[in-house]
Amino acid sequence: MYIIHNKTKHDSYEYHGDFPSFILEDYLDNGDKVIVVSLYSNTIKVPYSYMDNGIKVWEWDDYPLPKGE
Repeated sequence: MYIIHNKTKHDSYEYHGDFPSFILEDYLDNGDKVIVVSLYSNTIKVPYSYMDNGIKVWEWDDYPLPKGE
């Protein structure tokens, strides 16, 4: 399960299944600020972009979720 938090729209929701890149890229291309928590990999995913031959490409940095004690 993924928890998607869209700070721009003040909205959070759960998404089950494969990584929802098609949804997230639409948000990011519109300038929304989003983060994703993956409960599959126990990571927080933060987007970054770069230009490839004039096309903006979105990638994700992964940070581990803190482990509870």
